[in-house]
Amino acid sequence: MKTNILIVDDDSNVLNALITLLEDDYHPIPVTSGLEALDKIQKTASIELVLLDLTLPDYDGIEILRKIKEYDPNLDVIMISGNTTAETAVKTIKHGAYDYLTKPFDINNLTAVINRALEKRSLSKLTQALSSEIDRLVQYNLVGKSSAMQAIYSLIDKVADADSTVLIQGESGTGKELVARALHKRGTRSSKPLVAVNCAAIPGELVESEFFGHERGAFTSAISRKIGKFEYANGGIIILDDVGELPLPIQAKLLRVLQEKEIVRVGSNDVIPVDVRVLALTNVDLKELVRERRFREDLYYRLKVVPIELPPLRTRREDISLLIEHFVKKSAEKQHKLIKRIESEAMNLLVNYNWPGNVRELENMVETMVLLSSDERLTVSDIPTNVLTDQALNEKTPAEGEMINLKKACHQFEHQFITRVMEKLRWNQTKAAKAMGIHRNTLIIKMERLEINSRR
Repeated sequence: MKTNILIVDDDSNVLNALITLLEDDYHPIPVTSGLEALDKIQKTASIELVLLDLTLPDYDGIEILRKIKEYDPNLDVIMISGNTTAETAVKTIKHGAYDYLTKPFDINNLTAVINRALEKRSLSKLTQALSSEIDRLVQYNLVGKSSAMQAIYSLIDKVADADSTVLIQGESGTGKELVARALHKRGTRSSKPLVAVNCAAIPGELVESEFFGHERGAFTSAISRKIGKFEYANGGIIILDDVGELPLPIQAKLLRVLQEKEIVRVGSNDVIPVDVRVLALTNVDLKELVRERRFREDLYYRLKVVPIELPPLRTRREDISLLIEHFVKKSAEKQHKLIKRIESEAMNLLVNYNWPGNVRELENMVETMVLLSSDERLTVSDIPTNVLTDQALNEKTPAEGEMINLKKACHQFEHQFITRVMEKLRWNQTKAAKAMGIHRNTLIIKMERLEINSRR
């Protein structure tokens, strides 16, 4: 869509001239009075710039300028007039005009001023977006501006102060623990303990002792009293990661703890009251485990008082570039490297990759790319081969019902894959062979066999 520029002038000749000048690159919106201008600005949120005549039939141009800046301080206004006095120009600038131009216009000068004003507005928007993203990082330690992530941020704010249990679900690597930690950080328990437990990593026979503690002599290896995770977390929050891996007997005891808010150490009869908020994390469908009788239905609903579903990265592609830039900066600082940017071609390939390992896979890949890069920028040659392969496979797939034998499919894939990598690396055989993980001589042989012309 073309950028909307509002033109305010009661001289039809000037309006027509400006429309003709701007319409190829912009979308000019002409009006002939101050009131019309204010009405357009209030009803058209996408106006990016205003060209405003100083002399209007209903209002003084400076008065309209003042009203525009009151309504939207960030909307730049270029004043235009036949009056060439320095005093008038200074007066308009003092009232917030971006610049002041006199009639008749020098076309090159007018175009240059318009371009500078639009660049300034674009940079201002980018700065605001980055500032918002930095604030979000500070508040949540999460990156993303998609509608799905906005909903997550809103839900975190709504339930952070509550004591209700939260079930955070999502594929591996989507950031479930980050959401749990954000709930702790933003809630009333932020100054209290946060204890994270990986349920899948504890042997089944030791889970009860890990959760609730034990007394000396409770079993053979219990040579001293042990304080359990729930007791350590008293007053704070406990994160139960991979909660679906808990054995059924422990599920029953966990349900009782949630209902009664008390624990009993293994080998003891003493009841210990605990005030702990439970945040349960899982990458499996607990409802399916309930149907398979591997997870208690009553515990499932007791955990799912507040459900939070984290979307996979492939469904929020608008966040991928933000995450990449964040991880590039983070990894470069960690490794003391001067990686300043990532090339647009490389960024496009990464944005279009499906990321089966989600944000965790993305972070690890960026860290590897930064570590192995010998330049101040990341390029296609820094991208691991599996990503390039995935992209090539997705380029062309047989239509439904179309038959293709394996030999032909392999031939087509190799031709397409090698050609794509060579094009991305400007037909540099050495870099392409490195990117594909093969020897340069092997690449040359394959190109000859597949009849791929070298375009040095």
